[in-house]
Amino acid sequence: MLILVAITVIFINTFVLTKRDPSDELPNEGPPKIELTHNQNQTIKYNKPNLIERQRIQRPPIPDAGCEIDEKCSDDAIPYKIISGDGVEKYPVICFNNKLLVHKNLKDSKIGRGINLVALDNTTLNVKLIDTFDTYLEETFFLRTLKINLNDGDIVILASFDEMTYGLKEASLSILERYGSQLIKIIKFRDSFVMLGQKGLARGKAIEMHHPKGNRDFAPAAHISGCAKFPLGQITPLLFPSSDINKEGKIAIGTSIKNCGLLEACKENEFAVHMYTGKDKNDEPKICVDGKYVMAKGINDAGRGINIVVVSNGKEVIRTGHFDTWQEDSTNLEIFLENLEENVILIAVTFDEASTNLRNFTRTILQGIGSQKIGSLAFRDSWALIHHFKTNIDFNFEEVII
Repeated sequence: MLILVAITVIFINTFVLTKRDPSDELPNEGPPKIELTHNQNQTIKYNKPNLIERQRIQRPPIPDAGCEIDEKCSDDAIPYKIISGDGVEKYPVICFNNKLLVHKNLKDSKIGRGINLVALDNTTLNVKLIDTFDTYLEETFFLRTLKINLNDGDIVILASFDEMTYGLKEASLSILERYGSQLIKIIKFRDSFVMLGQKGLARGKAIEMHHPKGNRDFAPAAHISGCAKFPLGQITPLLFPSSDINKEGKIAIGTSIKNCGLLEACKENEFAVHMYTGKDKNDEPKICVDGKYVMAKGINDAGRGINIVVVSNGKEVIRTGHFDTWQEDSTNLEIFLENLEENVILIAVTFDEASTNLRNFTRTILQGIGSQKIGSLAFRDSWALIHHFKTNIDFNFEEVII
């Protein structure tokens, strides 16, 4: 096939963007909670060499100022002290293994509104991350950290400051339960919260404290300290739903239809596209590119949520993706979009319901790519987009039907 420098025009065949009947029931009678699946038969067992290694880990003989605790810890236990913020003037403090890790007076200290987090390697106890996430505004990067950046068994320490709950959605709350928390879903606006947990720890096994705000402007500081032996409990590997992404060599080709059904033939440097959202939840979405269906029932995992095809400037389909943004959070879609190559064509179409877990940050990414209407996508609206990404071609097609 001739590789072209650029595609000047995309012809669009008829497409159907139909309004859903809001009375239609979604599968399972309504949106379910985000559930993180795991294999109940798999556990991480720390053998004796790991325990011996932990016993040999050195700690400063004298705690850093502010890290003193009443207990004297044995060689195989780690001292910790975690204090949340108190109002907006008293900042969180996090100590672990006699070391002061989070304090307003530390050089380059990262402290801010929302959740202040320290993550440590579960074997060496080395610090992997110290960061703050403004979960009053939104949860995107906090959720990514919990899902992607940490390994099973890694230790997390959380301390709230000011307000941490407003931007936390079901996805983050459910994952924190898989880090051992049993209190996270009862925390309200400007309550205080601290937690010591591990990735893959059973609900209720984390060490945590919550103080409600009550009638005050802010809750008093939550405070936990003591000696912890790791693991805090049985660690079960977390398996998250994977996105359905197909790349070159693994992309299925469905039915061929001349010119994707267009009556007028495309020119040599053009190709036809047919997009179809499906007329109801029992139908299926379709995307035809250059005479071949590459998204349809049983082809490249087309289904509920957002379906995407990426086409090179040589008319080759180089990637497809299906993201069920009704049931799952949109983290995988964000990563897919952030890794788009330059000089490609993005073709996207929704099916059934795509807005429920489509975060504002994801919409912002799509707006940065070229969408002007994704911000208005609501429950069971239909949306279709064709856009040249990072090319010198000024072409964009987009439609939302409410």
